[in-house]
Amino acid sequence: MGTAMNEAMFRDLDRELHNLCQPLTTLQGRLELAQIMGDAASMKEAVDSGVVEAQRVVAAVTRMRERLEREEKAPGG
Repeated sequence: MGTAMNEAMFRDLDRELHNLCQPLTTLQGRLELAQIMGDAASMKEAVDSGVVEAQRVVAAVTRMRERLEREEKAPGG
């Protein structure tokens, strides 16, 4: 794998790691708020939001795995 390929891959992975942090931070904040509020409506909102944020995490991880698989299959990879 050439240096340019390594740099592009690392940039892509860095972007995806950033994309992982955003939903995880949102999820943590929503859960902590629901914990503080303690009512059923807050808990439901936290769970609903958690499902959406978990989907974002899964999508980011999937993109990272696909990128790594492409690199492995590329000539010289």
